Amino acid sequence: MTESLVPPRAGWTVDDLRQLPDTGVRYELFDGSLLVSPPPALPHLRAVTLLRDLLLRRAPAGIKIVENAGVTIHGRRTFFIPDLCVIRTAVLDKEGDSLDQDDVLLAVEVLSPSNPGNDLVLKRHYYAAGGIPQYWIVDPKARRLTVLTLDGDAYVDRAAVEPGRVWQSEEPFPLSVDPADFL
Repeated sequence: MTESLVPPRAGWTVDDLRQLPDTGVRYELFDGSLLVSPPPALPHLRAVTLLRDLLLRRAPAGIKIVENAGVTIHGRRTFFIPDLCVIRTAVLDKEGDSLDQDDVLLAVEVLSPSNPGNDLVLKRHYYAAGGIPQYWIVDPKARRLTVLTLDGDAYVDRAAVEPGRVWQSEEPFPLSVDPADFL
């Protein structure tokens, strides 16, 4: 396995990921560098599943909630797999092997204990650079939803929502969210 993880001379691309062994880990890329994450633990899966179900119930026609869809950011050398993405239904008719950053209205990541910096710093930077309008970070341990919105080419913290407190928004569609429903 270590031989198959030798990086290509010019760095990794999405196309190289198809050559890697399917061992149950998640492969992502940032600027040609490979990120490998273990499978999520049950608290992570719980938060993703319950939030997905909540968003699905509230999404209007023409909007879809997709789980674990790959997203390229400015080409094929940066590629992340958000836990959830909100997209327009028409995006599903496109050809290709991944979403483009312009397809994503909202990216959601649930923090995992093994690599919280990837979600808090790295993905925050790249999702903003890619122009994704909203980024939600769900922290099961702290029991908090952090809502970030794009301001220019960076995110600003819009809300830090604790269970029992309702957060309302018109974007990416009208909704009210209480983290108690998924944390």
